[in-house]
Amino acid sequence: MIVALAAALTAALVALIGGLLLPVDRRRGAALVVAVAVLVSTTSGSAPEVVRHVAVATVVGLCGAALVSPRSWVIGRPRATMATSVFFAFSIVCVLVLAPSTIVLMSELAAIGIAISWLVATSSPRDVTVFVRGLVALGLVQVALGVVELTVTHRPFPFGYKVLATGRSFVSENKILPGGLVRIEGTLGHPIPYAVFLAVCLVVVLAARGTFPAWFPSVAVVALSTGILLSGSRSVVVGVLLAVTYVLLTSEARTRATKIVLVGLVAVAASAALASEIVQAVETLLASGSYENRMGALRAVSGLIGRPALEAVVGSGFGSEPELYARGLLPQEGFTVVDNQLVTTLATFGITGVVLLVAVLVIGFVHASRVGRAVLVVMIVTLFSFDYLVWFSMSAVLWAFCALDDRSHDGRSGADPSGSDRADDVRGRDARTLVDSPDR
Repeated sequence: MIVALAAALTAALVALIGGLLLPVDRRRGAALVVAVAVLVSTTSGSAPEVVRHVAVATVVGLCGAALVSPRSWVIGRPRATMATSVFFAFSIVCVLVLAPSTIVLMSELAAIGIAISWLVATSSPRDVTVFVRGLVALGLVQVALGVVELTVTHRPFPFGYKVLATGRSFVSENKILPGGLVRIEGTLGHPIPYAVFLAVCLVVVLAARGTFPAWFPSVAVVALSTGILLSGSRSVVVGVLLAVTYVLLTSEARTRATKIVLVGLVAVAASAALASEIVQAVETLLASGSYENRMGALRAVSGLIGRPALEAVVGSGFGSEPELYARGLLPQEGFTVVDNQLVTTLATFGITGVVLLVAVLVIGFVHASRVGRAVLVVMIVTLFSFDYLVWFSMSAVLWAFCALDDRSHDGRSGADPSGSDRADDVRGRDARTLVDSPDR
């Protein structure tokens, strides 16, 4: 704990010194990029516990230092951030009452979630531009690390594979690509968080093309798509397809029809050419244990709601899944993970927890920018296939994009945050790409 506190103070000092060298309207964006870089690199399940504690303390210290940085721009009402804070307040109370032994982990998750959310909510449009550009750069670094993992090291960098309770390393075969390839996971500790992170970056590139140089989106889309396929995550592919559909349907009206027709033709041609492979992939999915486990999670809902009244309302406690498996209230298909965040939340935090979580997502989606909504499509789809709120990297991305609200009503999104009327036209346009109204 002393080491973690020292790391937080050091991070705050470094952020303070480094932040003074940056323009005031870019400090929060830079802090967000560094925070995400630390989380995706050092907080996976395969990282030593002390490394995770130090990383969390570092990120909280960094965010805290950035939050106290002065700002001269006006922000809207941080609705999703307030909802996120309420969700974590409820979670902390439940943990203190029902599962106090897990308070350290929940406190860390809450500190990261609230700090990241507030940092995004109080960011200037140019901060947001710095954030999303940095995020995509981190995604491309992860693709490179994944390729090296597959072809050279044959183990994830830097901590290797997570060792399960049975003593077996978590290594699985890629069911999307042929050749018996091993699924890659970069530094995120699992193929699904890896794929989700790349999917978020891919969607950001597509939804905010004007933020990047003209040549960049094509290169980035190919690279990020390759990484997603190498991860072997089928549910993430579904999330990407739905997010791309949203991006197409909300693109500029004058080019929307043409884009939809072209994408439709490509999809039909690809489906015809790969019909047998698609059928085989679907059959493999339906016969897999992971599919049965996720269907079992849905079947468990009625039993979880049927628990004693108080337990149904506030849950059985954070980390109570082993007890619920033993009681037969969670899927009995032989897995020890639920693979559905909504069902896991219902199990551990009850109906109230689910309602608060859904409220954050709905408020975030309703008030989000177009980029924020596109990313939330991916994150919402993943809720039904992975328990990711205990993953620092994935949950941080969720809370960040819930807080990325639409500020077009403000009338200041393209203005110079310093108050000058001589804002740079190009940078102003890039900022408006990210925070303008999602529909045109």
